[in-house]
Amino acid sequence: MEKVASLMVLSGGFQPLPLDILLKDKTIRSKITSTSDNPYDELLVKLASIWQAAGEKPPIPVPIQVSPRFSLEIASMQVNSAVRRLELWSSKKEELVEKLEKLEALLFLMRALKERGLNLKDLFDTKYLVPLFAKTSSENFRRLLDSSEEAPLYIESLLSRGGNTWFLGLTVPGYAEGSQKLLDSLYCKRFHMEDLQQELGENSEDSIVKRIDNLKRAINGLEKASSRLLDRNREFFVKLYSSIYTMQRVYELCRGRGELKDLYILSGWIPEDILERVRSDLEKMAPQTVMHVEEIKAMPYSGIKVPTLLKNLPLVSAFQEIVALYSLPSYGEIDPSFFVAVTFCLFFGFMFGDVGHGLMLFLIAVFLQKRKVASRSMGIVLKSAGASSVLFGFLYGSVFGVEGIIHPLWISPMEDMGDLLAFSIGIGVSIMTLGMTLNMITQYRARDFGRLLFDGRGLAGTFLYLSLAALGYATLKGIVLPGPKWVYWVLPVLLFVVILLRDILARVVLRERSKEKEKLGLYVFEVFHNLLSFMSNTASFVRLAAFALNHVGLSLAVMMLSDMVRNLPGGWILKGTLLVVGNLLIVGLEGLIVFIQTLRLEYYEFFGKFYRGEGRAFRPVTFEGKDLLRNTRRTIK
Repeated sequence: MEKVASLMVLSGGFQPLPLDILLKDKTIRSKITSTSDNPYDELLVKLASIWQAAGEKPPIPVPIQVSPRFSLEIASMQVNSAVRRLELWSSKKEELVEKLEKLEALLFLMRALKERGLNLKDLFDTKYLVPLFAKTSSENFRRLLDSSEEAPLYIESLLSRGGNTWFLGLTVPGYAEGSQKLLDSLYCKRFHMEDLQQELGENSEDSIVKRIDNLKRAINGLEKASSRLLDRNREFFVKLYSSIYTMQRVYELCRGRGELKDLYILSGWIPEDILERVRSDLEKMAPQTVMHVEEIKAMPYSGIKVPTLLKNLPLVSAFQEIVALYSLPSYGEIDPSFFVAVTFCLFFGFMFGDVGHGLMLFLIAVFLQKRKVASRSMGIVLKSAGASSVLFGFLYGSVFGVEGIIHPLWISPMEDMGDLLAFSIGIGVSIMTLGMTLNMITQYRARDFGRLLFDGRGLAGTFLYLSLAALGYATLKGIVLPGPKWVYWVLPVLLFVVILLRDILARVVLRERSKEKEKLGLYVFEVFHNLLSFMSNTASFVRLAAFALNHVGLSLAVMMLSDMVRNLPGGWILKGTLLVVGNLLIVGLEGLIVFIQTLRLEYYEFFGKFYRGEGRAFRPVTFEGKDLLRNTRRTIK
């Protein structure tokens, strides 16, 4: 099982699926046992403590092919052997640090008493007073002075250094316990006189200084011991760390396995393009393994959603995030990423067509991507939007909202408003027709020919929509059609009747049974709703022309404001400031509004005709996204 799971992890394309979901037989399911604890978790943290003890960060583990001889027992022995030495050194260091602190406190006290003409024996021989010698932070010492004003406790500072204060206190025997509680409340570390007297013995001040120096050298040696251990065995520890990390991820994968007596079962999803490679590798590495593959069409289990793995060209894949904001396509559904990439740039450029502002947006996107403020995908989307704006800027002849600087290659928004409006409606008709065409492809894949032919978003609905669009175009243009007018309304009426009788025609003509039973009243309402949506969705594309004109208007407003302040004192500076700030606001605020309007056209007008979404992303087991050290604290002092 370790070999199989290791191969799956290293392939980078396996998503575990709990076995109990696949089993319907409760008797068999009750006999399945699964591994819950990961035995490599603790080893990974222990091994990381070697770098922490040496004052370094653990290396970034990489997946490696683990030797077949590598096992949990061997890894535990190697890790525990190194960690035991660290723990021994750490324990010895803590002991020496405690002794060093006590000797330094004794030295401070001796020197402070000597300055006052006293010695330690004077404190040791007190009969009616209890001496207290302790250390605390300077801030807590000030609080102690305030708290001791009303208590039978005398406090005197002896030494302040490094944010700490050593002090001597004197109290009466009856308040000894109360004074100790007061010191404890302010996190004071007390040095007992009996311990200090024992440390002093017959030693002089010079001998204590020598002992302190010896302790410091010993502590420094213990601190360097961890670094020396790491330096001598760095390559070994790095390889061991990666091996344990690999096996930790393997066992994480094995949590989704099932054990039935001596049979070990691992279930999950893999991409179809790596199936044969995985099968071949399994035959070599684990010959006692049987690989059973079930095609999705034959999947008999309920409640299981096949995950979606999108694969597109690099430029198109950036627009997968735009699709994911709405919802991922379900398995087998048409991936709209390519169509979104094309239509998104078309919509944005149409509404924000300007050479200067598009170039600004492109440069801002490059800057945000380099500073890692924007992700790679979002950076590509913004750069594509900027490039589309530049292209439409040349088509409109617009540079920073000013027309006439360059000759328009297509039309001028301010001079050809009617044509601009007509083109926006034409784009709307084309996009909605594309959406319904994609819906027909979806129905064909599902073999639902009734909806494909007779549904309001199928072939009948498409012809109805196009016939109404043609009649509307002829009416607006004043085109006189030959013959009686009622003849041209016969086809739309017949198509509308076909849509109303969708299920009946599917049963009679195609001999199909309706896959989803719908109430008649609800279906009729849906048909009328779709008919109205034809008009409202088409009219919604008028915003393409509206925002193109709005962009020109805002740019002219900025130019007019800058001209108004030109004759004021410092007018040229004010004009330049207004031009810079105004154009930044246009790119920022209007660009954001156009971005939102573009998403609206994608999600409501386009996706509403064919796209359901509700997909679940394919999430294979990887070596990223989990940091055990982030959640586990282990400090080696």
